This record gives sequence, C-alpha cells and structure tokens, in this order.
Amino acid sequence: MDNVLITGGTGTFGTSYILNAIEHKWHKRIIVFSRDEFKQVRLSRYLKTKYSERVVDAKDFSVKLDTCEIRFFVGDIQNFDRLCLAMKGVDLVLHAAALKHVPVCEYNPEQAVNVNIVGALNVAKAAANNGVKKVVALSTDKAADPINLYGATKLCLEKVFLGSRVYYHDTTSYHIVRYGNVIGSRGSIIENLSDTSNNKFFITDPTMTRFWITIEEAIELTRYAAQHGVSNEIFIPKMKSLEMGDVFEFIRPDIEPKLIGARSGEKQHETMISMNDMCKTYDLGYCYGISSEIHHSSIFKDKKPVSMTEYTSFSSGRLTKDEFLDKINTTVVKELNGTIL
Repeated sequence: MDNVLITGGTGTFGTSYILNAIEHKWHKRIIVFSRDEFKQVRLSRYLKTKYSERVVDAKDFSVKLDTCEIRFFVGDIQNFDRLCLAMKGVDLVLHAAALKHVPVCEYNPEQAVNVNIVGALNVAKAAANNGVKKVVALSTDKAADPINLYGATKLCLEKVFLGSRVYYHDTTSYHIVRYGNVIGSRGSIIENLSDTSNNKFFITDPTMTRFWITIEEAIELTRYAAQHGVSNEIFIPKMKSLEMGDVFEFIRPDIEPKLIGARSGEKQHETMISMNDMCKTYDLGYCYGISSEIHHSSIFKDKKPVSMTEYTSFSSGRLTKDEFLDKINTTVVKELNGTIL
C-alpha cells in the first residue's frame, strides 16, 4: 500500500517502522501522526542527516526522499477531526499510539481510557470515513485476561476495532497484532539496565516471567497482518520468555537488585492467549491467529483450532542467554535510544 499513517509515529514502533520502510521501499508516503512536536522535529532532522544523499526536498513539515515522502502531522488521537484530516488519501493505518505503562494507567485512569479506548474509536471511525483500506492496531499480552487498567483498555481496543466491521465492512478491514515486551523500548527495564552508570535497581519478583520480542519481530508481524489479513483477526507471534531474575543476571551480573515484591496490577506470568480463546485459535505457521466472534476470517478456512491448553510466559519455551543478548545487541532500538527516542 502506497500511503500509510502511523499514530504514535515518533515512538519506538513508529520510528523503527519508518526506517525499515525507507530502506525497503514499502510506501510512497508515510504520515507521522503524534502529539509531541519536539520528537517530530528531532525525527525530521535525523532523517535529513541519515539520508542526506537521498533528500530531494525538505520543509519544516516534511522530508521528501528519492523513493518516498515523510509527512509530519501534530495531532492527538483524542481529536477526531484532526485524525480525519490526516487520513485523507491514506491506504493503511498502523495504530501504535497509547499510554503503555501499567503504573501510569493505574494512577491516571481517565487519560488511559480517553487515549486507549476513545482514541481507538476515533481511529476506527476516521479510517472508515476516509475509505482507508486496512487498519492494523497494536495490542499487548496484557489484554488477555487483564488484571490492570492498561490491559483492560487494550482489551477494549481490540473489541473496538474488531467490532467496527459491523459498521464499516464495506470500506475498511480491521486487524490486531498482540505481542509481549519489546526489547530495549523507551523507558523499559532493559534500556535502564543497559546504562552501566546506574547500579541501583529493584526487582519485584525474580520468578516472574515475561515474553520478549524485538522491534524488528514486531514490525514483521505487523507487516504480515497488513499483507495477509482479510478481516477481524488477532495475530500473535510464537514467542519465548524469561524469568525476570534471568533478565537481570544476563544483562547486569554485576548488580544485586533490591527485592520489593509485586506492584499493583502485575501478574506473576503473562497470558498471550486466554484459555477461553483457544477454541478459536489457529496455527498459521508463521504465527497464531484468533478468529473474531463478529466475523470468521477466510484466512482460517479449513483449519482446525490448536490443541494447546495454554499459551503463557510460564508455559512457553525460555530464551537462552545467547539468544537474549543477541536480540538486545542487534536491535535497531539500541541505536535509536541514544539518538531520537
């Protein structure tokens, strides 16, 4: 699809996707939609420098390269009219904007609901009003059997987009990608542990397990949804996990974090697919797919549900130390955290 709009386009996912899209010539026009003007200016300058030999034209609000144009829109997904304006002529929307930190959502419930749920409603409607062909929304393992507000709002996000087919099936198809913690993402424990000047850390419970995925793997899954999704699917990668004690030991064996116990809203183990969804979960080879109650996608035609009884960070296979460190050292996020994220 030639024209893509990315909400939250200056975040870890959006920035990494843009760089991949430029390198692989995925789109002719990329619209960065986000509410932080400083991050947009910083990203614009970074692109002008990184691709200086390919710059055809550059303005305050856009960077035109030899193969595509990157256009910057300052806006908030809580503003429906601004979304409608930004989506004119767009073929594909990647919805990454969200409040993502569990404690932040717990202490700011109104904002969490407004951004993660009302914002999702606005994106779904604005896309349909502009005849956008596909919307792929990013979700999280915390949306499966949620116990915190962040997970609950992401579950609502999934329901909002999948339910939008009832009203907008003649114009737009909606798809979800659900995955675990992105390795090295902005503000994450891995980014903090990688700062060797910091030796004071706490750990909630070393036996807690979490799923881990690189931003490259998340982008690949999103591309799969955009290319192969038909309508109303949730795509889920086949991931490995680690105990949090191993995360600390593998990255910073020189420190001994202070044990503080689980925080509000934290699970011992994350669930990627709820037991209640196993009856409508299918193995697509590359990934798993969950069918919606609203519409059974043709991508699952002639397939039988998986025989798994659970898919949690406790039941999944574990990353080895070498696998984990290789992911940390090779992801583009490592470079971006020191420059524009």
